Amino acid sequence: MLQKREIELEPGFVQAFRLFVVTRIVFWVIIGPILIVMEMARDETLSLEQATSMTLVERLTLPNVAPVIVMELVLLALLMLPQIPRRMGKWFVPTTLTLSMIPVLIGNYWWPSDNPFQTPFSIFIFVTLVLISWQYPFRYVLAYVLGVTLYQAWLTSPAASMPLSADIGWLVLQGAMMLLVGYVIVQLVSIQREQRGALEAAYERQAEANVRLQRYAVALEELTISRERNRLARELHDTLAHSLSAVTVQLEAVRSLWEFDPVAAQEMLDKADETARRGLTEARRALQDLRASPLQDLGLLLALRDLANTAAERAGASLALHLPEHRLENLPPDVEQGVYRIAQETLENVVRHSEAREITFRLQQTDKDLSLTISDDGRGIDSTALQGAGAGHPDGLGLRGMTERAALIGGKLEITEQEEQGTVIHLEVPLSSS
Repeated sequence: MLQKREIELEPGFVQAFRLFVVTRIVFWVIIGPILIVMEMARDETLSLEQATSMTLVERLTLPNVAPVIVMELVLLALLMLPQIPRRMGKWFVPTTLTLSMIPVLIGNYWWPSDNPFQTPFSIFIFVTLVLISWQYPFRYVLAYVLGVTLYQAWLTSPAASMPLSADIGWLVLQGAMMLLVGYVIVQLVSIQREQRGALEAAYERQAEANVRLQRYAVALEELTISRERNRLARELHDTLAHSLSAVTVQLEAVRSLWEFDPVAAQEMLDKADETARRGLTEARRALQDLRASPLQDLGLLLALRDLANTAAERAGASLALHLPEHRLENLPPDVEQGVYRIAQETLENVVRHSEAREITFRLQQTDKDLSLTISDDGRGIDSTALQGAGAGHPDGLGLRGMTERAALIGGKLEITEQEEQGTVIHLEVPLSSS
């Protein structure tokens, strides 16, 4: 119910109105009484000696001054109290503007002039015009100008009780100027309102966009966590799963041989112990790689060079390394990470399973794609492991992880193998899609 009565005040309207009223109070206290006393002396209502000997209190208590000052103080109180606009609602502005006009009209009545521009209250009339134009449409400005003009015409007409001889042309000129000023102010305020409305709409759109962005950030964080979990699963498989699987098989063999062939069982147990220790070492190395990726310290080229040299040294194989001489350009971080991890997994398989004597490592970049080829002359990958990539084979998850990494960066992974003749793994990543 209260919202229907409220009116939207223009920014700064009340502050400007308040300053205007304070200025008028100063005028009535200091200048107004002097003008009244001078007018009374000129009309011989008071003698010149009486007029000059009046104290400030006597001047302020004159019948023409005291009521006006009281009205101005009441108006100032209405403008100073913050709860008044809310309580008065839509009647606040017209009420205060009406109270503001009464002292001006009284002043014009007591000091009529042949030229309306020469009255001391002309500036007050124009300031009130500015306030009305600031808050209301042009039709209210037109009504105000018409009312002021008719009032001054009445003061200058022969029907008035004072001898007046103002030219009607001055009234027409004053009205035209007031209409022009009021129209300009109304247009400026209208433009300002439109701009403020557009700005508020932009703020609302930005707030909605921020909400959508926050939701997107939450979804992206959840997706990142999910991808990180998958990556950790691949890393753990590459280290622990293979070793634990081998240890499990060996321990089952130990159980079967323990009663019939203790010597073979002991040898199998030693192999299981060696496999477990090797798996622990590889797990520690993988965790170290997760904590501090060589990519962050060396960049992709140097990290791949170090990775290939280390793998060849561990496998006791010769290395044919072919890397670009120039720096790789325009590679997103996820592509670099994916290429490095695929190369790391491939070389790890070569070291563990291939028994290769020679490893060939080749990385090439063109304008269209980035390609990685790793080949060896070892015993290759058996067909069961390749088929197991989709069937839960112990070796299948490693190959599946490499394929998933390639797909995540928009690439394609091809594995070519021939048993006892080595393996070729080729990765191709289109740069336009990455």
